[in-house]
Amino acid sequence: MSSNDISYLADGGDATPVTSIPTVPVTEQRPVWTEHNNVKEAGMARANVACTEQSPEGSTYGNFTKDRAHQTVLQQHLDFFDLNHDNIITPLETFIGFRRLGWNIVLAMMAVSIIHIGFSYGTQNSWVPDPLFRILTENIHKAKHGSDSTTFDNEGRWKAQGFEDLFAKYGQKYESKDGSGETQWGLTFTQALGVINGQRVAFDFFGIFASLFEWFAVYLTLWPEDGVMKMEDIRGVFDGSIFYTIADRRNANLQGRSKLKMWKKGRAAARAKHN
Repeated sequence: MSSNDISYLADGGDATPVTSIPTVPVTEQRPVWTEHNNVKEAGMARANVACTEQSPEGSTYGNFTKDRAHQTVLQQHLDFFDLNHDNIITPLETFIGFRRLGWNIVLAMMAVSIIHIGFSYGTQNSWVPDPLFRILTENIHKAKHGSDSTTFDNEGRWKAQGFEDLFAKYGQKYESKDGSGETQWGLTFTQALGVINGQRVAFDFFGIFASLFEWFAVYLTLWPEDGVMKMEDIRGVFDGSIFYTIADRRNANLQGRSKLKMWKKGRAAARAKHN
């Protein structure tokens, strides 16, 4: 096939950009996201709104995005773990955060070790490492690693095109389990491994390991019943909004179990007294 047999359309006017060519199969195997209607200028990074086609205004529930307009989306991602909102995240705060999300003690401790050993130094204001391995959220953009999803730019802004490209390239549409017949974009864990393989940069051992840990953490946090991580749930992880939802739901379940346990104890005591 010669170059003359391949369509060429330059940007401008109503021309549709060519995003794949048969002479380079990987460009056809991994198509880019082209379904933008609600998100305008999808290639332009947003400082404080994690927008997608389904959520063009970001996370509106509980005014999450609006209340955090002073933070970049990458900083919003960390907000859940900053328990006292002093813009400093300690290993203890991270541990408590993961426990609130339902992680067991061993996994929470492993996560704390990986996150604070791997990312604390990059966020410091001096060349001297923090002996307490704290993370400064004001500098979290400095801890951005390679071989990532390309959803965030180097300043911590959100790139809708980069995020949605993940699903066009590596995911697929799955039919909803509620019988409505609706479909949602999603990723299985196996497909997430495909993301890691496809996004990896040569010899970037730390970045590849960090990406592997992050996708494992996303799956473990969401723990989808059907094995499919939905696009909007993953978006909620990326901007941190879903952490609050999961923690509140888990807290409600724990309270419900506690009340049920107390009720059973009361019933048992009443029976014993009656007998």
